[in-house]
Amino acid sequence: MKLKFALFLAVFAGLASWSSCKKGDDSVPCTVPDPAALRYTANMKAIIDEYCISCHSGSGPGPGNYTTYEGIESDLHNGEVMKTVVIEKTMPQGFVMPQAKIDSINCWLQNGHPK
Repeated sequence: MKLKFALFLAVFAGLASWSSCKKGDDSVPCTVPDPAALRYTANMKAIIDEYCISCHSGSGPGPGNYTTYEGIESDLHNGEVMKTVVIEKTMPQGFVMPQAKIDSINCWLQNGHPK
């Protein structure tokens, strides 16, 4: 009986700790005053063009073609942009993106990255 209870507790503790983990920590708080106003066409395309297109143009060294919303869309959905730009800050390579622009990208992503 004690063995079954101990096994139950071990399984429960394992499940509890597993469920609290996330693939990537996208809980970086949004600090932009009006995040609902952020749109790809109005705001994000200029940032992407400035910092990403030199590599992610379809003919550059980076994967993907970020010259259009449709070209970056899969990396928005799979969390790659959140992970590499907002959390790890490993992108863009060779450039330092101002924190205000990272904050805008973060809030845009958290609001469903509207076009």
